[in-house]
Amino acid sequence: MAVRWRSVHRVGARPGLGRARPLIATALLALLSLPAVADPDKAPAIGREVWAGADISSNVWLLYSGVTVAPWSGVYDNGWRFRAAGGYGEYSYEKTPSEDPLLDGQRGLNPHARTYFADVLVGYLQRFGDLTAKAFVGASIISHEIAPLDPETVAIGEEIGVKGVLELWLNIGERGWGSLDLSWSSAHNTRAARARIGYRVWPKLSLGLEGGINVDAQGECRLGKASGSECVPNDGDPIERADLMDYARGGAFARYEWGSGEVSLSAGVLGDSFANRGEAEISPYVTVNWLTQF
Repeated sequence: MAVRWRSVHRVGARPGLGRARPLIATALLALLSLPAVADPDKAPAIGREVWAGADISSNVWLLYSGVTVAPWSGVYDNGWRFRAAGGYGEYSYEKTPSEDPLLDGQRGLNPHARTYFADVLVGYLQRFGDLTAKAFVGASIISHEIAPLDPETVAIGEEIGVKGVLELWLNIGERGWGSLDLSWSSAHNTRAARARIGYRVWPKLSLGLEGGINVDAQGECRLGKASGSECVPNDGDPIERADLMDYARGGAFARYEWGSGEVSLSAGVLGDSFANRGEAEISPYVTVNWLTQF
């Protein structure tokens, strides 16, 4: 199961692209309402997955949900997949006058940001023994808005782009398993990676470790590639350097599964550098996910 983790940064509002929302809403409804095969005895059962989750840290929260439909095969069988997903979140941070010379001794800013995303994807599942691979491609819309505007913003407003996803699941012996989820979108150059390794301490309960990285256009500039017009913020000054820890997280999880679904709870720490300083601050996070199949 792909999980959308925090990938929000300093952002501002920009008009345009609003006409894409009705198209995405129509696609979501179409995927949810795909009809069953007329004669179930003459065709494989349709597989559907529906999931929802929440991601919470000290200054950010994100809610998300989605559906994957396998119209011509079972949910675990080789075949084509259609996926739609979306989410909404908010976060806040503080900038002191010492961090931003444009404040000129004034009180620090307390920006409040909002972000949302939506994906419409088509993909294919292929099993290779103990390895299951799913690959998707499609369209993604990502929006970042902030008030008051942070002059050091690069990833700003609403963008539509191409998205690709690769999800791998490996059974390791009788009780172990590992997963790797990778995604990239040209919208704000957003990228994410997550790895998990788990062990079934009981037949239905797994415990394990997880780690992940989230980077977008803002992070790309801060990681040292601040050349080119796309990395010039609103105030024209160079963006301060950061390291990869600013965009990483790691923790532990518990996953309980049953015949038609699962629920998992994760907790750990993440590198948080909203204030645009080079060093990362460590913050706790909690993630809850639920999935059902029918």
